Order: sequence, then structure tokens, then C-alpha cells
Amino acid sequence: MRESEELDWDLVYIGRKILMDDKEEFVTAHTTKPLYSYWTLGYLISERGARKLLDTKPLDNMLPVDEFLPIMFDQHPNDEWKAHFPVRNLQAYSAAPLLVNPTHYTGQDGYISDTEDSAIVEVNVPCHVTNEL
Repeated sequence: MRESEELDWDLVYIGRKILMDDKEEFVTAHTTKPLYSYWTLGYLISERGARKLLDTKPLDNMLPVDEFLPIMFDQHPNDEWKAHFPVRNLQAYSAAPLLVNPTHYTGQDGYISDTEDSAIVEVNVPCHVTNEL
């Protein structure tokens, strides 16, 4: 990960489910530019990256972090969801190989997910939460 010190990064995945492994561009020997992926298992985030995420007021447009992060580095396939976050300039990278892996995978005994099979919830109630550091 020392290689990432030379990069202008906001977020570095250290664990995730890679969906398009053969299409990701290597920017250093052990760092890629991530495409759309799932399972935000572990990541590093800079203060600048945290501010970029919070500046979008994510609590006003709640969705799982696995969907939010790819939207913010403009690699999400759902244009309707992306439209809620017009500024998508998060500088994201990924460790390669990954440093964190899940203990269980989808379909295995003991696998638990709070997002895998969840339904989309429409909420139109004003919310009094704070989107700030």
C-alpha cells in the first residue's frame, strides 16, 4: 500500500467483491482503478474523501454503502441513482491483491447479509439528521 502514497486518493478499497476483474486498469503494480463492485469489506478514506461524501448529504438519499461509493467515483450502472449525486469526483483506488476477504460467501452456510436481499424503501418523510464531520 506504500504505492498509494504517490496517488491523489480519496478512497482505497482493501476488501470488496470485484465484478469485472479483467477490465480494471492497474495504476501501480498493486493498485487498480476500481469499477463497479460489491461488498465494501474494508477501505481507507482520506479526510478529503470523507468531506466529498458528506458534502453530497447522503442521509437525504440513503442507499447501501456498496451502491453509494461506486456512484461517487462514477462507476455505478444505474443512471437514475447517480442523478441524485451530481458531483461524482471521488478519487477511488483498490489494493491488488485485496487485503481483506469475507469469512463466508453468498450461498454458504453461515452467510449473513443485511443488504443482499433487501427491498428498496421509498421514504418521503423529512429527516432531521446531520451530514457533517
